[in-house]
Amino acid sequence: MGEELSERRKRWLIRRRLEGWRVVTLCGHVGVHRSTFYRWWSRFQDAGWKGLERRSRRPRTIHRTAQVVVDGVLELRGRYRWGPCKIEGFLKRRGVRLGHNTVHRILCRAGLNKPFSRPRRMWGTGRFERASPNELWQADFKLAKDDHWLLSILDDHSRFILGVWKGWEPTAEAAVRLLRECFNRYGKPRQVLTDRGAQFYPARGGVSAFTEYCRENSVEHIVASPRRPSTLGKVEAFHKAVEYEAPMFTSLEDFVHYWNHERPHQGINYLTPEEAYHKTVDSVMG
Repeated sequence: MGEELSERRKRWLIRRRLEGWRVVTLCGHVGVHRSTFYRWWSRFQDAGWKGLERRSRRPRTIHRTAQVVVDGVLELRGRYRWGPCKIEGFLKRRGVRLGHNTVHRILCRAGLNKPFSRPRRMWGTGRFERASPNELWQADFKLAKDDHWLLSILDDHSRFILGVWKGWEPTAEAAVRLLRECFNRYGKPRQVLTDRGAQFYPARGGVSAFTEYCRENSVEHIVASPRRPSTLGKVEAFHKAVEYEAPMFTSLEDFVHYWNHERPHQGINYLTPEEAYHKTVDSVMG
């Protein structure tokens, strides 16, 4: 028999108890557990017959998000197209505690929630990340929508974009030139990771100009395994962001500055790549 009783039956139990009935007899007669009876008995002692009334399960206090915070969420969504988790992380680092579920409700009420029409394709669940900046850089070419080629070099630990190049021909010379610029500006990493593209890894064997330049500078050039698209996932994530987010900016340089200095990244505790890169570099040098 269920433990929920009508108010009439609760009153009957209390009256019989006041008349001296034993609790065991009462519970057996009605078919409830003794803990249920004592819960109602306690409420009767505290509040009288009113304590037996059915209580609303609605919260007594409703916390409403301040309008200025709601406006801030909508501004971030409209300006950067960020999702709930990224908005939560950005606001948290500025002292505003707002859960991503609350952010999601705000976006839904404003008609700005855009669920995926189909599940995202997942290449694997494992992640790797080097412990500090300049341990490993990732380099990759990407054919852009305007038929230009984009070459990007990214620090694996911080997601910091060290250099970008845009041109018509994806050559080894362009890769070496950009790598040289990054060496001069940020120092040399221990390793550079690339795919097996012809600019980095000759299909017919031998040593590429890119590998040779790395060797001359005591940097190990490592290549991704075949058919492992997640290996260069961080730099590919940057290229995907270029495709979908860069059109909001007047130039590629402006977008790179935004990526490095303004855009929080979930994988690094919602720091910006610049903060993650220089935080560790400065602590090591200091």
